[in-house]
Amino acid sequence: MRDRFLTFLYLPDGSSEPRSLRVRRSIVVSLVITVLVALGVSGWMVLHYSTRLKNAYQVEMLETQNRELRGDMKSLENELGTLRRQVAQNFDFQKKARILANLDDVGEDVTEVGVGGPAADVAQSIANLDPATRDRLLGTRADIDKLLRQARLQRADYESILSRLESASQEVHTTPSLKPVNVGFVSSRFGWRMDPITGRRTMHRGVDFSARLGTAVMVTADGVVTFSGTWQTYGNVVEVSHGNGLLTRYCHLQRRLVQKGQRVTRGDIIGRVGSTGRSTFSHLHYEIEQNGERIDPLRYVLTDLTLP
Repeated sequence: MRDRFLTFLYLPDGSSEPRSLRVRRSIVVSLVITVLVALGVSGWMVLHYSTRLKNAYQVEMLETQNRELRGDMKSLENELGTLRRQVAQNFDFQKKARILANLDDVGEDVTEVGVGGPAADVAQSIANLDPATRDRLLGTRADIDKLLRQARLQRADYESILSRLESASQEVHTTPSLKPVNVGFVSSRFGWRMDPITGRRTMHRGVDFSARLGTAVMVTADGVVTFSGTWQTYGNVVEVSHGNGLLTRYCHLQRRLVQKGQRVTRGDIIGRVGSTGRSTFSHLHYEIEQNGERIDPLRYVLTDLTLP
């Protein structure tokens, strides 16, 4: 029966002889078990409490982030509203620009740049969100995608408008729309007339500008001099090619001031009014050819003229 007890020896303070303490084994085992259980429970409680603290901290961080994200979302929606208004203003401006460029209007069905629904990966990535937030995100994503498509459409449209305006500008500069002389008046128009020398009815294939001897003669459009020389009938002659099948001819000149192959800009002085060749008085005989056929120059002249 002695095995049911445990004897503990201890040395009291100030004593040189050890003393013994006899305790039942069951009590010691119970005490050890109790301590171990208490330590286990305490450890579990500490771990559980720390986990809860960690979760609470994470929840607080997520709530803070959510508030910041909601604020960012609101700012983004405001900016998208501003961009939508700007895009609408751009389309209004483009309508006017297309009119100036002589281009057809782009219909509203085109400017809406419609596409299908949201991509499957996007919808799946936000499937766990609450319906209100999910719809808000999908709406914002759709707005951004639409604005990007409209921006690409507007860029392509602006390029078309600029190309057309540049082409029109080039056409303006290469179309003979000026008077070749700043003074004088039209003394003989294009068409049938009585020849001043023979008195017979003949076809006059140009326009005569009556002007003083030596008056400056200007080229009426940009081009390249293709002839600068003398004809028996027209005397001193300058021809300028303007591209697109257009050619202008300046005849009876007193002097020629340009050479063949020289590039000229409309308004440049290319000669002086004279009376060379078959002529009765100082004047400029001015012709326009279109694809080899002489046409009435007054169809092209846009400046005011004094007509007989």
